[in-house]
Amino acid sequence: MATVSHVESPFNSTTGYGQTSPRCDDVPGGMMAAMLDTAVKNISSSDVWEALSMPAGAVVTEVGIGVITAEGGTITVDVGITGGATDGFLDGVSLNATAGICHNSLNAATAADTHSAGYYFASADTIDVLFNNAMDAGKFVIWCKYFLTNLN
Repeated sequence: MATVSHVESPFNSTTGYGQTSPRCDDVPGGMMAAMLDTAVKNISSSDVWEALSMPAGAVVTEVGIGVITAEGGTITVDVGITGGATDGFLDGVSLNATAGICHNSLNAATAADTHSAGYYFASADTIDVLFNNAMDAGKFVIWCKYFLTNLN
Protein backbone atom coordinates (compact mmCIF):
# COMPACT_ATOMS: atom_id res chain seq x y z
CA MET A 1 0.00 0.00 0.00
CA ALA A 2 1.38 3.41 -0.95
CA THR A 3 0.49 6.79 0.51
CA VAL A 4 0.37 9.96 -1.59
CA SER A 5 0.84 12.87 0.81
CA HIS A 6 -0.97 16.19 0.79
CA VAL A 7 0.84 19.11 -0.83
CA GLU A 8 0.35 22.81 -0.13
CA SER A 9 0.61 23.72 -3.80
CA PRO A 10 -1.67 24.13 -6.82
CA PHE A 11 -2.69 21.16 -8.96
CA ASN A 12 0.32 20.05 -10.99
CA SER A 13 -0.29 18.26 -14.29
CA THR A 14 3.15 16.61 -14.07
CA THR A 15 2.56 14.92 -10.69
CA GLY A 16 -1.19 14.53 -11.23
CA TYR A 17 -2.36 15.98 -7.91
CA GLY A 18 -2.56 19.16 -5.83
CA GLN A 19 -4.96 21.69 -4.38
CA THR A 20 -7.55 23.37 -6.55
CA SER A 21 -8.78 25.67 -3.76
CA PRO A 22 -6.07 26.20 -1.15
CA ARG A 23 -6.95 27.08 2.41
CA CYS A 24 -6.77 30.78 3.20
CA ASP A 25 -5.56 31.49 6.72
CA ASP A 26 -7.07 34.98 6.58
CA VAL A 27 -10.58 33.53 6.54
CA PRO A 28 -11.82 31.39 9.44
CA GLY A 29 -12.82 28.37 7.40
CA GLY A 30 -14.81 27.97 4.25
CA MET A 31 -14.06 25.40 1.59
CA MET A 32 -10.98 23.49 0.54
CA ALA A 33 -10.51 21.28 -2.52
CA ALA A 34 -7.85 19.15 -4.22
CA MET A 35 -7.77 17.21 -7.49
CA LEU A 36 -6.16 13.89 -8.46
CA ASP A 37 -5.57 12.86 -12.08
CA THR A 38 -4.84 9.14 -12.00
CA ALA A 39 -3.87 9.11 -15.68
CA VAL A 40 -0.76 10.95 -14.44
CA LYS A 41 -0.45 9.53 -10.91
CA ASN A 42 -1.55 5.87 -11.09
CA ILE A 43 -3.10 4.45 -7.93
CA SER A 44 -3.01 0.86 -6.69
CA SER A 45 -5.66 -0.92 -4.66
CA SER A 46 -5.33 -0.02 -0.94
CA ASP A 47 -3.36 3.18 -1.67
CA VAL A 48 -4.20 6.20 0.48
CA TRP A 49 -4.20 9.80 -0.74
CA GLU A 50 -3.82 12.35 2.07
CA ALA A 51 -5.90 14.84 0.12
CA LEU A 52 -6.83 17.75 2.41
CA SER A 53 -4.72 19.03 5.28
CA MET A 54 -6.94 20.18 8.15
CA PRO A 55 -5.65 22.46 10.91
CA ALA A 56 -6.19 21.78 14.61
CA GLY A 57 -9.52 23.20 15.74
CA ALA A 58 -11.25 22.72 12.38
CA VAL A 59 -14.78 21.39 12.29
CA VAL A 60 -15.61 19.71 8.97
CA THR A 61 -19.32 19.86 8.21
CA GLU A 62 -19.40 18.21 4.77
CA VAL A 63 -17.06 16.29 2.46
CA GLY A 64 -17.65 15.45 -1.19
CA ILE A 65 -16.11 13.99 -4.34
CA GLY A 66 -16.89 15.21 -7.85
CA VAL A 67 -16.09 13.02 -10.86
CA ILE A 68 -14.39 14.95 -13.66
CA THR A 69 -13.35 11.93 -15.77
CA ALA A 70 -14.82 8.50 -15.07
CA GLU A 71 -12.32 5.67 -14.53
CA GLY A 72 -13.84 3.31 -17.11
CA GLY A 73 -13.73 0.32 -14.78
CA THR A 74 -14.66 -0.70 -11.26
CA ILE A 75 -13.38 1.80 -8.70
CA THR A 76 -14.76 2.59 -5.28
CA VAL A 77 -13.20 4.73 -2.59
CA ASP A 78 -13.68 5.45 1.08
CA VAL A 79 -13.06 8.91 2.54
CA GLY A 80 -12.11 9.39 6.16
CA ILE A 81 -9.23 9.91 8.54
CA THR A 82 -6.16 7.71 8.90
CA GLY A 83 -6.02 6.20 12.36
CA GLY A 84 -9.76 6.81 12.72
CA ALA A 85 -12.69 5.81 10.57
CA THR A 86 -11.14 5.43 7.11
CA ASP A 87 -14.68 5.54 5.68
CA GLY A 88 -16.04 8.07 8.18
CA PHE A 89 -17.21 10.60 5.58
CA LEU A 90 -17.92 8.49 2.49
CA ASP A 91 -18.16 4.72 2.17
CA GLY A 92 -17.70 2.80 -1.07
CA VAL A 93 -18.51 5.59 -3.55
CA SER A 94 -17.95 4.90 -7.25
CA LEU A 95 -15.55 7.06 -9.24
CA ASN A 96 -16.64 5.34 -12.45
CA ALA A 97 -19.79 7.44 -12.51
CA THR A 98 -20.68 9.84 -15.30
CA ALA A 99 -18.57 12.99 -15.26
CA GLY A 100 -20.24 15.67 -13.18
CA ILE A 101 -21.61 13.23 -10.58
CA CYS A 102 -20.88 14.38 -7.07
CA HIS A 103 -21.09 12.31 -3.88
CA ASN A 104 -21.25 14.06 -0.51
CA SER A 105 -21.28 13.10 3.14
CA LEU A 106 -24.80 14.50 3.67
CA ASN A 107 -26.30 12.10 1.11
CA ALA A 108 -27.61 9.08 3.02
CA ALA A 109 -26.86 6.75 0.09
CA THR A 110 -23.08 7.31 0.26
CA ALA A 111 -22.45 8.67 3.73
CA ALA A 112 -20.94 6.64 6.51
CA ASP A 113 -22.66 7.20 9.85
CA THR A 114 -19.42 7.91 11.72
CA HIS A 115 -18.77 11.49 10.51
CA SER A 116 -21.93 12.28 8.51
CA ALA A 117 -22.85 14.97 11.06
CA GLY A 118 -19.34 16.47 11.00
CA TYR A 119 -15.94 15.95 12.58
CA TYR A 120 -13.80 18.01 14.97
CA PHE A 121 -10.02 17.92 14.41
CA ALA A 122 -8.48 18.24 17.89
CA SER A 123 -5.06 18.16 16.22
CA ALA A 124 -3.90 18.77 12.66
CA ASP A 125 -4.58 15.81 10.37
CA THR A 126 -5.64 14.99 6.82
CA ILE A 127 -8.83 13.90 5.12
CA ASP A 128 -7.82 10.78 3.23
CA VAL A 129 -9.07 8.85 0.21
CA LEU A 130 -8.64 5.06 0.46
CA PHE A 131 -8.75 3.33 -2.93
CA ASN A 132 -10.53 -0.03 -2.91
CA ASN A 133 -9.41 -0.72 -6.51
CA ALA A 134 -6.58 0.37 -8.79
CA MET A 135 -7.17 3.58 -10.74
CA ASP A 136 -5.26 4.81 -13.81
CA ALA A 137 -7.62 6.84 -16.01
CA GLY A 138 -10.00 8.86 -13.82
CA LYS A 139 -9.83 12.39 -12.52
CA PHE A 140 -11.76 13.73 -9.54
CA VAL A 141 -11.95 16.57 -7.04
CA ILE A 142 -12.38 16.07 -3.31
CA TRP A 143 -13.68 19.00 -1.27
CA CYS A 144 -14.81 19.90 2.22
CA LYS A 145 -16.73 22.62 4.00
CA TYR A 146 -15.29 23.55 7.37
CA PHE A 147 -14.92 26.26 9.96
CA LEU A 148 -12.20 27.01 12.51
CA THR A 149 -12.66 27.15 16.26
CA ASN A 150 -10.44 28.14 19.15
CA LEU A 151 -11.19 24.84 20.92
CA ASN A 152 -7.73 23.31 20.42
